[in-house]
Amino acid sequence: MTAAASVHAMAMDPNVDPRLHFEIVTRCLCGGELRDGPIWGWGICPTCGTWVNTKRPTRESLHIVYGETYWTTTQELAGCPPLEQRFEADAKDRVPSFIKALEPFLKEPSTICELGCGNARLLHELKTRGHDVVGTEFDIGVIERMRRLTDVKLIQGDSDLFDDASFDAMISIDVLEHTHDPVAFLREHVRLLRQGGILLLKAPVHDDPAEPYKYTVGMMWKLYHLYLFSRRMIEDVIVSAGFEIVTSDPKVLGHRFYILRKRETAASETHQQDE
Repeated sequence: MTAAASVHAMAMDPNVDPRLHFEIVTRCLCGGELRDGPIWGWGICPTCGTWVNTKRPTRESLHIVYGETYWTTTQELAGCPPLEQRFEADAKDRVPSFIKALEPFLKEPSTICELGCGNARLLHELKTRGHDVVGTEFDIGVIERMRRLTDVKLIQGDSDLFDDASFDAMISIDVLEHTHDPVAFLREHVRLLRQGGILLLKAPVHDDPAEPYKYTVGMMWKLYHLYLFSRRMIEDVIVSAGFEIVTSDPKVLGHRFYILRKRETAASETHQQDE
């Protein structure tokens, strides 16, 4: 493929970006051997019901997956509006549900972090309520776009930017399903939270393995969605990481999300895992 053809392919479909490397996945997080799913490389775990992307980008490719095309070409192909439009829409259709669920657990003021904050609208609203907030994103271009919409502190990078026990609360909305190791990802939240700290967690969760058949094309097509969690699996991940479930009742646009609390023994458990 010529250089010009490669650039054209990236612009048309990030799935065929020649810079990406992929790996094959044959087992679920629970250890179950995957059965072939109905579409686009998805496998279904007969043990726990989780759907798993069986051909996923390697960890080394993630800076490309979440680089300059993620919030532009990829979102357009998936039928999602641009960041700026989502910043306005989220204020009406998603953020109120998140704030209603989270605010009863926040002290005044709280220090709050969101790793992979996207359009940062929830952080923006929390800041207007007097909280000390910070968000991270991979791509500096996304951060520069969002700085034109909000004065929230936005940093390029990941969790390693922060010290242990830095925050009273954290937010993770539609990020867990992108991670190679969901338990390790949530353990980083445990590390960053103070004792008794709160995490608002949202990810694709289903009670019935047939439920993802109803998901949108954008949800199923995206090369970067690695898991569509069964409730059994995500709650095993939550507990293994060091959280307790405060509630799983809240919903946003019909989709369940969780309020979690850092378990009292979680800090020592996490350090033992690291040793």
